[in-house]
Amino acid sequence: MLAWNRTMLAAVLGAMLVALTAERQQRPVIAAVAGLAALALLVLVLRDLRSWRHDGSGPWTSLLHVGIAVVVLAALGGALAIVGLVP
Repeated sequence: MLAWNRTMLAAVLGAMLVALTAERQQRPVIAAVAGLAALALLVLVLRDLRSWRHDGSGPWTSLLHVGIAVVVLAALGGALAIVGLVP
């Protein structure tokens, strides 16, 4: 369970890195979306950590959140790469 939460925290840091990179490339829309995604992922991590001890709901919700985080991070990075290639 802690490994999945570490993966989520890595996705949060990745989304923050995409936001900072987009800001440096003067892409405010991608920066804003990446910043909001990082905030939402951080909330999910903190909520999963808190609920992990008390209700014991199993790893499936955390696994779903990790999958969503990875897809969102890949989409943001892909969008930044594509926009960076277009003059």
